[in-house]
Amino acid sequence: MASPSGRKDIAKRYCDLDLSDTEPSSTEGKENSLPRPRRQRGLPAPTTNKPEQEFTLLALPPEIRILIYDLLLVNRVKKPSRVVGNPHLIQMEVEMSIFQAPGLTIIEPAILRTCKQIYHEAIPILYSCNEFHIYAPEPLFPFMAQIGPTNIKLVRSLEIWVPYDAEISPWLILLDTLSKKATGLRFVVLAWGTDRGIIWPRGAAERGLGDNLLFVRALVRALARIQGLEKLNIKGFYAKHWPSYLREKMSAQVRADAGHCCVKIRYDDDPEAERRKRELIERELLCFKDYQKGTDDLIP
Repeated sequence: MASPSGRKDIAKRYCDLDLSDTEPSSTEGKENSLPRPRRQRGLPAPTTNKPEQEFTLLALPPEIRILIYDLLLVNRVKKPSRVVGNPHLIQMEVEMSIFQAPGLTIIEPAILRTCKQIYHEAIPILYSCNEFHIYAPEPLFPFMAQIGPTNIKLVRSLEIWVPYDAEISPWLILLDTLSKKATGLRFVVLAWGTDRGIIWPRGAAERGLGDNLLFVRALVRALARIQGLEKLNIKGFYAKHWPSYLREKMSAQVRADAGHCCVKIRYDDDPEAERRKRELIERELLCFKDYQKGTDDLIP
């Protein structure tokens, strides 16, 4: 398979990045030009002990280095990995690309500490090719301050989980901050939670923020500022007219899923597991329909 011409092509193809091409300079010395001594008959040829050349990562072609960064820094496992040292901010599964890494369970960010050149080449892959998951707004602010404004603009995919007992004020601040600083966002998933089991009346805190007019208006204002946003996926428990409202107000593609039960695993060889999965989906849909009752008049 023909390899791309350089690091720019690889980065543009797989991460939609624009990296400057910096090739390592050659340090190989010229061979000794002195004539070789004549060997006498019957004597063994003299041996020359040449020092072994030191091999470094930067000696590899840029496209190979990009492949290595991708395998080390992109998390493809289904189980979230807390790799940023923050219990409220974790990296989730990302869409499988052309690279396959069987058995990869965590990312290996230690390579970023190797040298400045490797850091600048690899850091865009860490933030652009992983999907970040937020379920509490407060820890995100120190995280953004820690990685800096340049790196926060590299984040492409974000999943936001709003618990049913969340206070609205911190989330409104979060949405506004993301619209100003995370301008590189392309894919956003937003899920609202609710306290299942009881159909709480409108206005009850246990219903969550899925039918809060102030929240959905702030969401539209914030995401509309991000010019390159391509997709918004809402799920969980939300008011009946939220999907149509978002599609009308936003230029990005909007997808709406009912509830949180989006089971994609197939159990063709296990009829009992398949039956339990269908029952789970049916219960979730019934709960979702009950939640949307009485929300017809909630039009932002």
